[in-house]
Amino acid sequence: PRVVIVGCGFGGLRLAKELADAPVQVVVVDRNNYHNFQPLLYQVATGALEADSIAYPVRKIFAGQKNFFFRMADVKGVNSAANTLQTSIGDIKYDYLVLATGSLTNFFGIESIEKNAMQIKSIPNALNLRSYIFQNFEQALLETN
Repeated sequence: PRVVIVGCGFGGLRLAKELADAPVQVVVVDRNNYHNFQPLLYQVATGALEADSIAYPVRKIFAGQKNFFFRMADVKGVNSAANTLQTSIGDIKYDYLVLATGSLTNFFGIESIEKNAMQIKSIPNALNLRSYIFQNFEQALLETN
C-alpha cells in the first residue's frame, strides 16, 4: 500500500518516521523541499538566526528510510473516487491519504488585523519581517528629533 502525506511539518514528518518499518510506501508531498522549524522563526525575523539554521532538507531527514519518497509539488485537488492526489507535477495515486498541511492564523474576524498584521508562519514571512524591522531601524537612525 501507498501512504501519501501532504505536508512536511511536524505532523507529516512524525507520521512518515513512524511508518519507517511498516510494509508501505511513504510519499510525502510539500511545496518546499525543506522542513521549516517553526518555533525558531522569530529568531530569523529578529536577525538572531539565519534562515538556513532552521531549514532542514526533507530528503536528508529521511536518508536512511528505504520506503520513503519525496515529491516537491503544490496540491491542486483530491479525487477521492479515484484515490488520486492532483498536484502541479501530475497525479499521485494513494491507498491512504493524510492531509497534514498545518494551521491557518485565526484573526478572530478582525479584518484590520488580517489586512495589516505580518505573519511569521514561514521562512519567507520571517525574512520579510526582518527586512521591515531593519529598514525601520535604519530610518530611525536618520531622524533628528
